[in-house]
Amino acid sequence: MSDFQDNLDQLSETLEEMSDSSVMRKYRKQVQPLRGIRGVSFGEVAALGAATWEEQAPKLPADGPSLTALFGTAWEDGLIAIGLLATCVPDQPKIALNIGLEWATRVDDTQTADALGWLVLGPASLASQQGMLRSLSEIHGHGRPAVRRMLTSAALACTTAASEGPSAAPLRARLQAPQGRYVDEALIGTLRDVVDATWRDEAPQVRKGVRRLIRAWGQDDDLSLKDWSEHVRGGLPTMLRDEIKKAHRKGEKRRAREAQA
Repeated sequence: MSDFQDNLDQLSETLEEMSDSSVMRKYRKQVQPLRGIRGVSFGEVAALGAATWEEQAPKLPADGPSLTALFGTAWEDGLIAIGLLATCVPDQPKIALNIGLEWATRVDDTQTADALGWLVLGPASLASQQGMLRSLSEIHGHGRPAVRRMLTSAALACTTAASEGPSAAPLRARLQAPQGRYVDEALIGTLRDVVDATWRDEAPQVRKGVRRLIRAWGQDDDLSLKDWSEHVRGGLPTMLRDEIKKAHRKGEKRRAREAQA
């Protein structure tokens, strides 16, 4: 057994020892993953993820099977596994993307979907330079809404929004930075492609993912977002129209302040 596998075994044992029934009940109101919930707070999950990376960083392909085993253990273990896999993307994007796509087909909750999409699938597909829709085509048409949502989460890597959630902690530890971003400016072409491909999805999980993506796009470049919306045939749902109007109002106020400065 490798030293890295030993560390993961100790990690799962620690998570089990930290289980709290009140935390478990709280999270069960939000998600009900088939893997089960231990009941460990996000703050503790984040701290353990960062500490695990600092103790011994994973390497691909050698540690891929160990990370996959951790992902399937329990919900919190899976969130840490995503964070550890994210630290491998800069060095081995193709291998990380393949592992992430295999995990994606097993996802059944939005927290895991957003973490896997934003931290692994998005940046790894950008590194592949094959186009996000092409790289992630197998999740685009998946039958499970949580899996389809990952396309919108992956596209968040094309905005300047800082990555969020407990899974981001190992990557922040690697970068030695409080926030993680993948681009210096929004990749408008990719954002257009992904929103075009997802906004008609009627599943609530996916629609909320599209709304979040549009909000991030609007914060980066409300004018290109507005231009896109004006060329959509048939019109957009009210929820998305309102989000775009809000982004444009904020953009206009920002430009007015800049003009006065």
